[in-house]
Amino acid sequence: MPRVNLLLADDVGLGKTIEAGLILTELLLRRRIQRILVLTPASLRRQWQEELWEKFSLRFAVVDRPETERLRRRLGMDANPWRSFSRIVASYHYLRQPDVQEQFLSACRTPPGSPHLPWDLLIVDECHNLMPSPFGEDSGLCKMLRLVAPRFEHRLFLSATPHNGHTRSFTGLLEMLDPVRFTCTSEMTPAMRRRVDDVVVRRLKRDINAKSASSRFCTRHPPKALTLDIDTREARLSTAFDAFRNAVRRLASKGTKRRRRAGTFAVEILGKRLLSCPTAFAESWNRARQGF
Repeated sequence: MPRVNLLLADDVGLGKTIEAGLILTELLLRRRIQRILVLTPASLRRQWQEELWEKFSLRFAVVDRPETERLRRRLGMDANPWRSFSRIVASYHYLRQPDVQEQFLSACRTPPGSPHLPWDLLIVDECHNLMPSPFGEDSGLCKMLRLVAPRFEHRLFLSATPHNGHTRSFTGLLEMLDPVRFTCTSEMTPAMRRRVDDVVVRRLKRDINAKSASSRFCTRHPPKALTLDIDTREARLSTAFDAFRNAVRRLASKGTKRRRRAGTFAVEILGKRLLSCPTAFAESWNRARQGF
């Protein structure tokens, strides 16, 4: 690919991090990339740093506020971590902050007329957290990704759940990945559906099992209904609670809107406690009778 724009959407546990590392290493060996940014949830920063070092012998710096402060104590107050390091792992919640975005954008300046983008490769882990909203205004994380993505020559998005059921969110994510092939829309055209196969790589555990000599993963069976024998006392309690619920609703319907809402909420909470177990219901019922 002239530009490596891929959405790795393999099932959980199939090694998307390793796949991204393989692509990253190949691009480095071909001398096509130098400046690399990995955006992850904050809890996965160290894991990414360790995986890239242990499996690919690639050192990455974790950029956050403590690291920025250490860098400035060492190099001066004007030191910019986005300019000082060429291989960075950072939290996308950190990059979302306005002052951090300003630092990042100042490190993205290129000479006028330069055909090269300031950064080479962007890897976004758990990218479903940054997809556009299906309704209303997009989140701050989505706006941040829209801002930084065009400054990268190559992009790798990773997610085991790339589609949230809303076409606009999915196509908006693909547009940030590859704006030449895709546009954010609520309905995909047949041509766009064909282009999805060019950039989306998705393998499921059942696919791996089908192509392996022995099953590497457990096989999921369809759910089966279980017949439960309800105790006579439990049946009487359920019938009595139904009568109580109907009585509360009739009483609440004669009051104000606030009273109706409070009464409905209280009785539904009791119903959930009853479904949990009789002991939980008894505790909540006694508290309700005592006025707590």
